[in-house]
Amino acid sequence: MRFTRDNPLTFIVPQPLLLRVERIERPGAAPGEQPVAFTRAGPRDALLAVNAYPSQLVEAFFASDAFGEPVILVGAAWEEEGGVRGELSALLSERAMQDIQDSVSSEDDALDPWAASASLTGTSYEDDLSAEEDDEDEEAGDEEGKAHFPLVIGAVIRFPENRKYPHDFELEVDDLMRSILEGRATDAGEKRIDNLLGGL
Repeated sequence: MRFTRDNPLTFIVPQPLLLRVERIERPGAAPGEQPVAFTRAGPRDALLAVNAYPSQLVEAFFASDAFGEPVILVGAAWEEEGGVRGELSALLSERAMQDIQDSVSSEDDALDPWAASASLTGTSYEDDLSAEEDDEDEEAGDEEGKAHFPLVIGAVIRFPENRKYPHDFELEVDDLMRSILEGRATDAGEKRIDNLLGGL
């Protein structure tokens, strides 16, 4: 089976992780956007992802303490030009999402760029996963804080020349995610340069 952007391989990191969110400087950031680094907090910190959001939204992250408790990470990956591409997302609770939105004026269109990634007006992650189980889980779904909404926190990339399992995409994605979670991943730009130098 070939995984594409329209039909990706989805995965979940079952153990909730406490993320440290930090503003960073990053060349090429669009005007009005603030790059943010997401680091797994703990005895051995590991940078998991970097993304950029409207500055006012980043302020809302801190004002709402949306990442004050452990979150579950989910993602999607697909094959592209022989390599691996994908997205890593944090599942935020409905309460956290509401707190973020309450921290930003509803009239401010700075929210527009991220609305497609995380929105209370859309369906929750649980609903997307299993719409057929609505009747079975109706009682559980009524409990406060059960719904979660994905916020894309960064890209997942492995270049074709760095693949370890070129004939098994699922093993490849599993290995890539282990590298990221264990802090062994390299910035894509730096890795591209390393590959170029290695080919000389």
